[in-house]
Amino acid sequence: MGRPRSGEAPASDDTRADIIAAAARLFRAKGIAGASVREIAAEAGLRKASLYYYFPAKEDIVYAMIEGVLAPALDMQKKLSATALSEAARLYLYLRFDVEMLCAAPYDCTWLLSHGDLSDTRLAAHWKEREKLLGWLRARLREGQAKGEFAACDGATVAKAMLAATEYSVTWAEREDRARIRKNAEEVAALLVRGVLAEGKRFDDVKAEALS
Repeated sequence: MGRPRSGEAPASDDTRADIIAAAARLFRAKGIAGASVREIAAEAGLRKASLYYYFPAKEDIVYAMIEGVLAPALDMQKKLSATALSEAARLYLYLRFDVEMLCAAPYDCTWLLSHGDLSDTRLAAHWKEREKLLGWLRARLREGQAKGEFAACDGATVAKAMLAATEYSVTWAEREDRARIRKNAEEVAALLVRGVLAEGKRFDDVKAEALS
């Protein structure tokens, strides 16, 4: 009670997700400052007062969008770190997961990363969390080199390039085609891992280990 839908409510059982998706469309078109709460509510098929039940402020929607792609990535890295896989197999599985997860999201994370409307302490904390993604990639490259799995490279630069490749894959993803998204994720992950493998190491062996 107290949270009724408007007459134009979208057909969804997840009101919170509807709001985020609606806000993403408006933020992209008008910017965070340019999109009003009333407009976001209408786009999501809600009354303005109903939206505040789910998100007390417009900025909370932005934080939820960032957390929606950041938390799964960090969780996947944590799970892979606990496995007995080689560094190459861990790297492959993470990169494949990240591309598929980001491309399946209802909004473009690259727009969030480059947008400058918000710069408060809470948002800064999210960017600090994102740095953990890079730290994990650097660690995999460093450990992989020490084990002879990867060729010598500048880990800091390569880690940034890998993260950029996964994040910006959303700019050309066919979001409605999940099979295509999975194929894209496989191709991007394979390309990135092949690029760092040491001489004599075969990607087919890495993939077989990862999927075993």
